[in-house]
Amino acid sequence: MVSDTHGNTDLLGRVIGASSPFDIIVHCGDGLKDIHRADVPENSVVLKVHGNTDSSFGFDADEILIEDILETTVMITHGHRFDVKTGLNGLLLQAKNLNAGVVIFGHTHKQFFHKGPPLLFNPGDLSGGNYGIIHASKDKEWIFEHRKIKRS
Repeated sequence: MVSDTHGNTDLLGRVIGASSPFDIIVHCGDGLKDIHRADVPENSVVLKVHGNTDSSFGFDADEILIEDILETTVMITHGHRFDVKTGLNGLLLQAKNLNAGVVIFGHTHKQFFHKGPPLLFNPGDLSGGNYGIIHASKDKEWIFEHRKIKRS
């Protein structure tokens, strides 16, 4: 999963290649044009939300996406509408209202994980080489990883 790609399509392509195989790729906004230009494997599901810099591009995406993944309600958002740079109270309140067990967000450009409930995960900014991986299983605890790829 990625956020804040900000035009780094080549870097996004490298992350996709390094992370394959996967079932779902999540883009948490600020660079939706990049995910549309990237070479995403054919059978992959792409989940994406608008970031604060995406509004002028007109890509089909919501500001909040709710998905049921392996019987867990996952909320995906960029985070700017919840002012996550100054605190997580708004994000947590929305997550609780939606009964989300996992929240994936971006906007801060900082990798973040909070065990919850709900679990909060920010992959960081791909423009800085940061991204995340979630190993999800119906029968086991989900594993959240922060990773970094070298910018070239």
